[in-house]
Amino acid sequence: MKRKLVSLLILSSLSLAGCNLPVNEEVLSTTVAATLQAVDSDGEPKLPDATLDEGAEPVPVIATDTPDPNTPGVLTVAYINDGNIWFWQEGGSPVQLTASGNAVEVILSTDGELAVFIWLNQATNVHEVHAVDTASGSESVLLTQADLDGFAALDGALHHIPHQIGFLPGSHTFLLSTRKTFEGPGLVPNNDLWSINGESGARLALLPPGQGGDFYLSPSGSMLALTQADSIAFANADGTGRSPDHLVFPPVITYSEYQYYPLAVWAPDDSGITVMIPPEDPFLSDTAQVYQLPVSGGSTLLTELLGFTYFRNQSLLPHISADLSKIAFMRETAPNTFDLVVQPLDGTAESVAASGNISWQGWNPDSVRMVYGDLPSNYLLTGPGLTPFGLGFGQHLRWVDADTYLYLDTLTATHRFSVTTLPGSPMEIDVIAGQSFDYAFTR
Repeated sequence: MKRKLVSLLILSSLSLAGCNLPVNEEVLSTTVAATLQAVDSDGEPKLPDATLDEGAEPVPVIATDTPDPNTPGVLTVAYINDGNIWFWQEGGSPVQLTASGNAVEVILSTDGELAVFIWLNQATNVHEVHAVDTASGSESVLLTQADLDGFAALDGALHHIPHQIGFLPGSHTFLLSTRKTFEGPGLVPNNDLWSINGESGARLALLPPGQGGDFYLSPSGSMLALTQADSIAFANADGTGRSPDHLVFPPVITYSEYQYYPLAVWAPDDSGITVMIPPEDPFLSDTAQVYQLPVSGGSTLLTELLGFTYFRNQSLLPHISADLSKIAFMRETAPNTFDLVVQPLDGTAESVAASGNISWQGWNPDSVRMVYGDLPSNYLLTGPGLTPFGLGFGQHLRWVDADTYLYLDTLTATHRFSVTTLPGSPMEIDVIAGQSFDYAFTR
């Protein structure tokens, strides 16, 4: 089975006081003593036990799905239904793998043979990391809450819990970072890095607290970009060779209990990354900066984004296209009215792809077309010379390739998890029950 994705997910039960809907609500005013809520990998609000309960508090998620440019194999999906892990392969029927419940996030090895998931007891705020063999359904506990709490000194926190997790391609080993959780709101990453064997649970500390960050695997899986609130560095995927910071910048004032970490987009040849750095104080400036950071060292300012509306652009989906040729962002033109601006990074003129009370929903893998929302969950695909095309009303849209996508249809009371290949109709995988939904796929 060919490599399809490495999924990096920030996880579980974050309380951000006063958070509602980040991308599709009103822009925060200067009088709001605000909390800037975070979003999931689809630009949608992320719930502690995932997404169907609109009354729950959101939690941030970073996810990167990297489509395989080679000839596709069989699409394989692990997903959460009614708190348990299910498994589906193209041409087959859904199979329930676990019965322990309480699953809130899932990742899938690139061979499709092992699913690792976060198990959360909401009542006690106890987190565990479990694994399940997708062929046999054999489930094991890799990390208990006591194991996680032993990763570092708690320093007044209640627990250490999973923050970011992602499989190394071609293996059953995954990388894990942690964060502290408290009785009150706040997002405090430990900026650590661990290697966990998904079969035995054996663990190895790769980077101590403070030396890691949000990690982004290079296309080959051999290197990491490490982003923190005020700096960006590189390291090998085994934690060795951590470089000095390639870029240092003022932390973004988010007017909330979390810090902004830049999203890194890797060059296809592993030569470096491109990042966007928002203004230090979004209420005082609307100019963002785009940098190129080669692995070999240094940084280059590629362009500045004028009229950058930070509170409309905090989606944790890259604004930079996968081919690093352009960036898309929201610019406010009137109250509740925005332009979706596409600015090439070669200095040529910008263009407007869409306008209205809209939201950014991510690039198509072809780096030409893009998805935006004109309602909280209404997906539209557009691009140069293309009339906006409706993809569906729902959440969690992720591209399998340039013309195939998975998403959860939430238009009706029946939540249908489907796959669609354009210009065809959705093919239902399963009907989702319970308050928790997440998925990972490979092909």
